[in-house]
Amino acid sequence: MRFLAKTVKDHKGQTMVEFALVLPLLLILLMGTIESGRILYSYLIITNAAREGARAGAVGHADSEIISKIETAAGSLDRSSLSISISPVDPASRTRGVPLTVSLDYTVDLVVPLIAAIIPDPFPLAITTTMRIE
Repeated sequence: MRFLAKTVKDHKGQTMVEFALVLPLLLILLMGTIESGRILYSYLIITNAAREGARAGAVGHADSEIISKIETAAGSLDRSSLSISISPVDPASRTRGVPLTVSLDYTVDLVVPLIAAIIPDPFPLAITTTMRIE
């Protein structure tokens, strides 16, 4: 019985050492998952915003209305990190059948310093959506 009690005491220390060795790896994996989720979320939001803006332009809305639609669709994102470009630039050249292109550039600020050492910080995202003007 004493032998069993002594063996259990010895394993408690070993378990703590193993946990101390594995914990940093688990934390890096968890933080990497969180950061990649934030990047994917931002990518999906700006993809939808570009689609909304291109659709607004395709049905004949002005640039200010296109930008308003994009900013509304990108609601939860930081608007100061969002860059919008619409092509063709001249509204007079936007005639029926001509493709209208909406390009969005967005940068995602990373919050975990260790992950920021592995991938670029801020992480750049670029989306281009093209629709034919109706």
